[in-house]
Amino acid sequence: MYLQNNSGRRQCAAITTALLAVIQISAAQTPAKKQQPVKDIPEVVITATMTETESWRTASSVTVIDRKKIEEQQYRFVTDALRNVSGMTIITPGVPGNVATVITRGTATKDTAVMIDGRPLPANLAGSFNLETMALDNVERIEVLRGPASSLYGGRTMGGVINIITRSGKGLEKPRTTAYFETGSYGTFREGISSIGAIGALDWGFEASRTDIHGQRLNSQFQQTNLAGKVGYQLADSLRFDLDTRYYTADVGDPRGINGTNPNDPNNHVLSEFWSISPRLVWDTTDRWTQSLTFSHSQFRQASTGYNDPPFFAPNNRTSSRTDFLEYKSTVKVTDKWTLTAGAWFQDQKITRYNDTAQMLDISQAQTNYALFIQSQAELFNGFNLINGIRYDKYSDFDNAFTWRSGISYRIPVVQTVLHANYGTAYTPPTPQDLTPVFGGNPALINPERSRGYEFGITQPLFQNKLSLRATYFHNDLRNTYQYPFPLFIPVAIGSATTQGLESGLD
Repeated sequence: MYLQNNSGRRQCAAITTALLAVIQISAAQTPAKKQQPVKDIPEVVITATMTETESWRTASSVTVIDRKKIEEQQYRFVTDALRNVSGMTIITPGVPGNVATVITRGTATKDTAVMIDGRPLPANLAGSFNLETMALDNVERIEVLRGPASSLYGGRTMGGVINIITRSGKGLEKPRTTAYFETGSYGTFREGISSIGAIGALDWGFEASRTDIHGQRLNSQFQQTNLAGKVGYQLADSLRFDLDTRYYTADVGDPRGINGTNPNDPNNHVLSEFWSISPRLVWDTTDRWTQSLTFSHSQFRQASTGYNDPPFFAPNNRTSSRTDFLEYKSTVKVTDKWTLTAGAWFQDQKITRYNDTAQMLDISQAQTNYALFIQSQAELFNGFNLINGIRYDKYSDFDNAFTWRSGISYRIPVVQTVLHANYGTAYTPPTPQDLTPVFGGNPALINPERSRGYEFGITQPLFQNKLSLRATYFHNDLRNTYQYPFPLFIPVAIGSATTQGLESGLD
């Protein structure tokens, strides 16, 4: 929830008081007699630091939706899994496959980056992603990082990062193959097959699925085919190669009328297709030094057809996006309690749109981004962690950006209470829609929207880590937000905004 004025602080104080009471009870119930410590497997995340780190050490708010929960809750698409994440709101128009809105801590959809195994997913014209058509059959877990994340991941991270981590057969003794068929109301059919396993130095994870939904109203049907695969090979004891490939196509009916004109039009359709190929090489240079090189090429195409009703605000069109991404990353464990991560980043994207209604190419844009980043993770003393990071981004068409982050976390002995605080900066460059006159955009817009945000929180494990009670207060100040002043009504970076709120839960 998002709060105004002092209400967030009052509720935060109330929950913090409750947590402190729980801590006192936990401490009171802790026997004075020394007992054998309870061994548990700590939750490890990657997204908050780009390295495998116990979540409590990251000084960040990270939610993990693992494979067990995906299967127990029968989530089918990424948007299904994200609905219950604290601080995140998913809005869909009620028709399967139609564009979903993702609001993270009060920020716009374009302010939350989406990645697959750390590889950035290309955004569409509005700066958002087609999460509503991404199936979960080949997903091991989803990590949702909330809060400014530009010091590691660059632009479009004022709200945070969604990292979709795919399944792998590495380490399995026997291959696992699953096939399924499902049917339900509104003419719903799903079928698919998946396989993960390993033989010697080779491992794999593949899946293929098909979804057909007739829908509950005229022209609300949804047909989707999804193929994904990841192959890994251990070239040597210290050298690993993996190749990630994926393809999906979706045909979505759109029964919504434009400005109330001709609703339930049976001809309105949106066809989308996405494919990508991404090799990665990981070299354990020494016991303390790991290097990786990742390349990704992806293409997205979308065609809107049947929109022939006046006033033609949604013309028939064909949009195409091509994205190339290259990243070098180096992680050095300087000491047992100090790790440095540094890297270089290159991303090039080209977007075009052909307007079939007007018979013209009305959008053609190309953007290139270079970046350097470095991060330090240190445990200064037992249970006290300090994380600092900086990043510099250079853009071909926008102002450059320097961002940073600093966070601390501390786990109190005996009661295991975790306290954390985090402060960081972030930015979001203009989207193609912000720049294109066709959408009322401003071609001269070069200023990214920027934010400064902080959070502090407390987490109390209960019943030998079987449950966890948590509360986090956050505050973000946004500047250079895009406004549409009279008389031109085109975006200008002159606005400001504040988002603040309290996230709490029992996991």
